[in-house]
Amino acid sequence: MRRGFALLLCAALGALAARPARAQVVDADSAFTLGDFAKARALYEQVLAADSLNERALWRLALLDSWDGFLDRSLGRFARARALDPANPDLMVAEARVLSWAGKTGAAVVLYDSALAQDTGRVDALAGRAQSVAWAGDLDRAEALWRAALADHPDDASLLVGLAQTLYWKGEPGLARAYADRARAVAPEDATARQLERELHAAVRPDVGTSVTGAGDSDNETFYAQDLWITAPLFHDVRGTLTGGWRHDGDPLRSDNSYGVSGLVTAPLGPTVGARAGIGVRRLESDSGNHTPFTAQAGLSWQPAPFAALSLGYGKAAFDETAFLLEHGLTIDNLDFEADLDPKPTISLSGAAGGTWFSDGNRRLSGLVSALGGLGHGVSAGVLGRMMGYRTPNRGDGYFSPQRFTVLEARGIYNLRRGQWGLRADGGLGGQQILAVSGTSAPWQAEWHLAATLSRGWNGGEITLQGFYTNAAGASTVGAFRYHSLTLAVHQGL
Repeated sequence: MRRGFALLLCAALGALAARPARAQVVDADSAFTLGDFAKARALYEQVLAADSLNERALWRLALLDSWDGFLDRSLGRFARARALDPANPDLMVAEARVLSWAGKTGAAVVLYDSALAQDTGRVDALAGRAQSVAWAGDLDRAEALWRAALADHPDDASLLVGLAQTLYWKGEPGLARAYADRARAVAPEDATARQLERELHAAVRPDVGTSVTGAGDSDNETFYAQDLWITAPLFHDVRGTLTGGWRHDGDPLRSDNSYGVSGLVTAPLGPTVGARAGIGVRRLESDSGNHTPFTAQAGLSWQPAPFAALSLGYGKAAFDETAFLLEHGLTIDNLDFEADLDPKPTISLSGAAGGTWFSDGNRRLSGLVSALGGLGHGVSAGVLGRMMGYRTPNRGDGYFSPQRFTVLEARGIYNLRRGQWGLRADGGLGGQQILAVSGTSAPWQAEWHLAATLSRGWNGGEITLQGFYTNAAGASTVGAFRYHSLTLAVHQGL
């Protein structure tokens, strides 16, 4: 009798003690849902102090720790929560995401696979696995995973954004832009899933950045330039970009400057079509006089198939590539067509054609074709052919040389991703032929280029350092046989 009474008393006291804990969990969940994370953290900590095995508190505190950058502490709490509920696929996906952020991509993929074994169509696990594989450096496999997931979920914005990012890392901006436009077109405005909202916000949030470039060639032509920009959503899926820039051109005889500001608006016209339009002004200042031409741009992009992207663009700009050209106040009208085909994750084909008309009556036509094949482990190899030519011959004053330029090149590319770090190395070796001012063709000669880009990303931002060096005559307006440039760029999402 006494023993029974004691048991009843203990049960009653336990129920009374559990009731405040349950109430604290409810209050903490409410604060978490409303975005008051400081209050939620304090309440979850109180719950955990009273019950160290409370799975809900461990889970939510692990999430909060990961968002605050305390990844080791977060993973420790996830491990304790999963020990209490090892078969919970939601916990698997949440822990896998933090493992990936911490650079433990192999362990993350294992957990994503475990969650997918229970539900093969789980989109957050499909996206997380592909992203982890991409961060591990296997971009070809990551692209294949994104595409396989999109085959079953063609309008999922998180998958479209992920594929766009992977294609961008692979050096395929045309396709990347097309998938990003699709993501903005199909994303519902009332998305409530927190992770989807976070990924969409990262794709469309306001972004500010700057880039600084210095370049020179073997004819002692140099330039230094800086651009600053801010990009932000205007309404619905329409985005605007405001850019301002300065450029200093110099040679042994002169030194001049130009300044400009421009605005650009981009918008998806449908799931596969995007448009852009912009206008600006450029101030050219030199000893021979000042000029202030207007600038403009417009374009359409179309993705007729999942593996293809086409774009057509027009631009009107001041031609201030050298100090000599800046003094003459030249303007150009440019029309470009580009096509990117990616029939398989390991095969990339691209082509471009363009025409440029100068305000002094000159004309330049150009064309490019390239093919790349993935060899695995981030390595690709292929070929490139390019030709350009001017209608007006060189007048003996350093203006537009050579008259025609042809290059055939074997290329090799190496892409390395390790978490937020990225390295892209691009090299080529081939031959070039130059049609001289006199109209006679020079013998074929060796041509090469080297380029490298190092990047480091963080939550909503990235810094990149890019170097380029070549002996291709077509790389320089004046036809110099050595050209180099170095660019530092930083951008940050707001």
